[in-house]
Amino acid sequence: MRCARLLLLLLVCITFGWAQEWKNPFYYRSDDTTSVLINERVAGSHIKVFLPTMPYLYVSKLVNGTLVRSSGNHEGWEYMMATSYKKIDDLTYEFSLRKGVLFQDGTPFNADSVVENFTYFMQDPVVYSDIHKRLKGVSKVDDHTIRIHLYKPYGLLFSDLTSINLYTSAYLKRYGWSTKEGSTCNSMQAPGPYGLGPYILKQGYATGRFQTPILELQANPNYYEAGLPYIENVTIYTELTSAQSVSMALEEERLDITPIPFNKKVETVLSKYARLYTKPSTHSISIYFNLLKPNSKLRDQKIRIALNKAVNQANLLNFVYKKEGELAPTEASVNYRSVKLATANLQTWGERALHNPDEEKELKAILNGLELDVITMDRFMFLWRGIEYQLKKYGVTLHYTTTPNEKEIYEQLLTNRESPKKWDILTWGNDDWSSNNPWTAFFAYRISDKWSAIDKDDVMQGYIEHFFDVEFQSKAFDEVVAQIVKRAYEKAYMLFVPSPNIVLAVNKEVRYEPSSVLLMPLWKAKLTKYHWSIRGNAAYPKEREAPMLPLRFDYD
Repeated sequence: MRCARLLLLLLVCITFGWAQEWKNPFYYRSDDTTSVLINERVAGSHIKVFLPTMPYLYVSKLVNGTLVRSSGNHEGWEYMMATSYKKIDDLTYEFSLRKGVLFQDGTPFNADSVVENFTYFMQDPVVYSDIHKRLKGVSKVDDHTIRIHLYKPYGLLFSDLTSINLYTSAYLKRYGWSTKEGSTCNSMQAPGPYGLGPYILKQGYATGRFQTPILELQANPNYYEAGLPYIENVTIYTELTSAQSVSMALEEERLDITPIPFNKKVETVLSKYARLYTKPSTHSISIYFNLLKPNSKLRDQKIRIALNKAVNQANLLNFVYKKEGELAPTEASVNYRSVKLATANLQTWGERALHNPDEEKELKAILNGLELDVITMDRFMFLWRGIEYQLKKYGVTLHYTTTPNEKEIYEQLLTNRESPKKWDILTWGNDDWSSNNPWTAFFAYRISDKWSAIDKDDVMQGYIEHFFDVEFQSKAFDEVVAQIVKRAYEKAYMLFVPSPNIVLAVNKEVRYEPSSVLLMPLWKAKLTKYHWSIRGNAAYPKEREAPMLPLRFDYD
């Protein structure tokens, strides 16, 4: 009876986010991971990972090299193929390149490689930022120095550079830089030794709009960081259902790293094979209103505001997110420094509604009888059940179409402007691909972009054009971020929900620290001698099946 009471108390503590304070050794085994880690690459070492959101970008950052790499630091980047830079003037940047580096196929990387890649890039650029209008060209200074020339000052330059991959000449000649579609960044149209990253893509492909269900990666023997990666092989799954990923990680020891629905925290802590990892992030959950749909009731700003008022974010945060996030007045994560400043005195619409005793009656008058078609990845159904519970109070009915496949979400969203779709609401996991820059969220407000479901807003377009002009993290940057945030808030362009933490189930015998931005530094991950790929046919030791305390990381 005493054990039953203790177990019940443990479950309650975990549910309310207090698991890190529970120290009873009856329930948690000690964390001996550091003492049994293998600090070198072992032949046959292997992990399996589920990437439901933007797998093409996550994999690209494992396979490809860029001048600068994404980071959750203040600047949003760190050096990769470049080792330093200087700003000659507002339109000219000079970069020194890493010396002695080889592509995965053994050919040398140098200034000619960079110039060739940017030449191909300019023939088929991305169009979701403003790089295609502002980049004038790239020139060679010497074998290990290049200059980037702009038509106009450009505050997003370094953010864009984190995604402009550098491929081998053989790849460029065969496939070009991208897929001539422009709305997503990286091509990786075929496996092969075409990049500079820590892993070689051995099987599968991922292009943004299209991908294979499984991709296989293998350690790059020519990687410039000596001794890395520690793990030889990585299998990436892109199209599992939420139930499949949870079962494979928690019950079957067939998945080493996967995001989990927040309501699976308890099961993860109690799993034989997995450990709960959490970390604050600059990711967001984008819930689009389709303002391009003919005769949509959501074109009425009053209805959009009413829906946001009907959502009690505090209750979502406590009971659906299990406290894994922060209240957010708009879609942009409040973990961005500039967004935190912009929203410091801005309540969520739901908080504002609580202060008006007549609000419930008014919301029912506006929303009662409203029926909405929702398309979402099934991994977000835990959130939608919470939202649905709140909206039912006001007479709103939701009809769901779910999919485990992000490319189906992309197909609905990226063709919506040219051929408006029937959905009213679309949910997308918008991980911070712009690298600690709120452009990750703001690009959905740019009506010239396929990613936008807004019909017209000249004021917002003016703010966005100015956003491109200002220097990142400057006072002017903070001012225009505040303008964009408040405009999106006032117009209620999306259904706003709390900014989420990263919540993962990670194999107990894997040591890995997630990044707060869209980056998965698997090349730094290590295994213990008890990992399934190391121990072979030996059974997992019973004593290691005991629960472990959650591992909670701070923001980068």
